[in-house]
Amino acid sequence: MSDPGLYTHLYAQLGDCAELVDQVIIDLELGTSHANKREREQLAALLRAIEEAPASNLSSTVLVNVLRKKKAARKANWTEIADAIDRGDGSEAVIGQLEELARVLESERADLHARMHGSHAR
Repeated sequence: MSDPGLYTHLYAQLGDCAELVDQVIIDLELGTSHANKREREQLAALLRAIEEAPASNLSSTVLVNVLRKKKAARKANWTEIADAIDRGDGSEAVIGQLEELARVLESERADLHARMHGSHAR
């Protein structure tokens, strides 16, 4: 796969993950945890998968590599966060960790966007 194709795929994958995180944050903040149960289950499963070594699917592998670069997000206990999501726990601590994850994903997407445009210029 060419560099632009790879970056485009990773950019889309990170976007999907960021959107999922944002949906769950909104859901937990509004206390409508039963309305978006599928999204919560999906994010909880992804967060549990990043604790496994090696990562069990492509999405978790991408996420593990992104988190590896960011110290703050790397310190989180993602299994505990996943359990909290399953319970519908919208506490400040859980939302804070998810917001940090969202910031990390958006930062990585911005970096990939820059690389994509740089690779097209070659």
